[in-house]
Amino acid sequence: MKVRVVVFMFVILFSSISMSFAQDTSPKSLTDAFLRMLQDGKTSQAFDLLFVGSEIPKSKPQAVEVLKRQIDSALPLYGKILGFESIREEKFGTTIVRLVYVLKSEKAPTIWEFYYYKPKSEWFLANVMFNDQFFLLESKQ
Repeated sequence: MKVRVVVFMFVILFSSISMSFAQDTSPKSLTDAFLRMLQDGKTSQAFDLLFVGSEIPKSKPQAVEVLKRQIDSALPLYGKILGFESIREEKFGTTIVRLVYVLKSEKAPTIWEFYYYKPKSEWFLANVMFNDQFFLLESKQ
């Protein structure tokens, strides 16, 4: 009887984890998780999560490491991260999504622009840009 209960609990736990993971692969979910991790100071882990399914780390591993170091050194210049806000979501057909976020900090905001691509059934990050210039807030459509 105890074995059945344990097996049953394992099946329920595994199912809920699987469903939650499936829901977390949307561009918005990935971006929100990434920015929460940045806010927690987990830059390397945040980018590892963001690049899941992307060819960027494989094709440009040194660039990814440089990006992580740049973010670690640049973000403190803007002060403590207070949160983030989704500004815009633009769809380009059914295969490309552009998300624009503001990362709110004590001294100044940074603007983040994420492009996701879905060639088949899964979204992955195709490009990410950030700076403190407000032109990234503009619509591309």
